[in-house]
Amino acid sequence: MSTLKRRILIAGALLAALLCLVPARTNAPAATDEPGVGCDPAAPMTRTDTTRSNGGATPGPDFPARPAGADLSARTEAGCMLHRTMIYAPCGHSTQRREALDGRLIGLSHAALEKEIGGVYPGAAVTAFDAKEVDVTMRMDIPCPLHWVLAAGEDGMLAVMQNRMGDCLSLVRTTDVPNDSVPEDDRDDVSRGKVFDDVQALEGYLESLSS
Repeated sequence: MSTLKRRILIAGALLAALLCLVPARTNAPAATDEPGVGCDPAAPMTRTDTTRSNGGATPGPDFPARPAGADLSARTEAGCMLHRTMIYAPCGHSTQRREALDGRLIGLSHAALEKEIGGVYPGAAVTAFDAKEVDVTMRMDIPCPLHWVLAAGEDGMLAVMQNRMGDCLSLVRTTDVPNDSVPEDDRDDVSRGKVFDDVQALEGYLESLSS
């Protein structure tokens, strides 16, 4: 083999060796929201909360709901709003009301609010908590404002009541029908407050008592 050919072979071998030492470069995958693609599989997955229910994210197999009150540092702020859902047991209907949270409940944590809220809003149960808005549910033992109530009056005459404020019965008018004119079968109902779906049904019942 000639000297020239040996030099060419040696040069080719050296070039191949140098190329093996240079690291190969590949294109990294683009960032994506799909789990396991373009991210560290060992890194925890996160998401933006889309609901306020119980202070956690929408429950699902990948993102289980966080326990209520997980942020123990959060406290109701000045200007916090109260969203009340009132469920009326006698008729099964419900109403909602949004108002400013009572000042006595400002500055409380979730746990403290749950302990104190019953003293300000009797029967209220906290269903969602946020520094700027609190949701509660209240079970009411009176019918909703769509109904009329006939009750025994303290003056011995039947009285007509209605839930005009959403959370209490108010006297609408007194009648000239005596309490004792109510049939025996209906007296327990009237003593608790006999509920009528509309005013026509109420007036019809009163006419039947006075006839």
